[in-house]
Amino acid sequence: MDIQKYISSGIIESYVMGLCNEAEEKELEALRIQYPELNSAILSFELEMEKNMLRQSTLPDEATDNKILTLIDDLKKPAAVIPIQEKKNNWRYILSIAASVLLLISAGFNYYLYQQTKNNKPAETTVSLPLSDYEIMKKPSITPVAMYGYGYHAICRCTMFWDKVTGKAYIMIHHLPKSSAAKSYQLWAMIDGKPVNVGIIDDEIRGRFIEMTNLPSSATAFTVTLEKAGGALTPTESEIYLTGKI
Repeated sequence: MDIQKYISSGIIESYVMGLCNEAEEKELEALRIQYPELNSAILSFELEMEKNMLRQSTLPDEATDNKILTLIDDLKKPAAVIPIQEKKNNWRYILSIAASVLLLISAGFNYYLYQQTKNNKPAETTVSLPLSDYEIMKKPSITPVAMYGYGYHAICRCTMFWDKVTGKAYIMIHHLPKSSAAKSYQLWAMIDGKPVNVGIIDDEIRGRFIEMTNLPSSATAFTVTLEKAGGALTPTESEIYLTGKI
């Protein structure tokens, strides 16, 4: 395989922004293990996205929200077949526009949903949350916890909405490879620097909240690891996928 041609095809940008289909994701995730330069290119683009996100100093207004949704709809439409060279130029053009706008989606995901719930009228978005999930987000006892990818899994993202009153948490997967029959994602709460098992995450659930119970109120951080099916007594440090601090 000509890995440099693959890297310049636009697949990395599509993958990082969550626009790949399942087959493309599996192919890329397999290839990034085989080709270190591909993995480096993915992490480099992810880092550049993070830098752009941090440069955003203001939250989006209503007009920007509408532009974001329009751009998402356009990107979801099937692309026309075009020559390779033209496709490369198109990606440069798309990214020059989309980089700052789509990064705003990642940085402002919780903000956007809040804007919809504040008006009690959830709009149609690419994240088609059930109305009951919007109601959960409106509760004053909810604490959002951003879960970022760890180490080799830097591209992974989840958001957790923790209700300290009920001890429940509601997890929304943004980008996390699906587990297998032999593996399970496990959530750990950090208390006084020590991990406490919370339970197995049912990552088959996508597009709505995954409910977790019995979260200790004294937790100061959370970690997600990939363990053998059924979970482990202690977290496997080499299999940490996500971390998030309060």
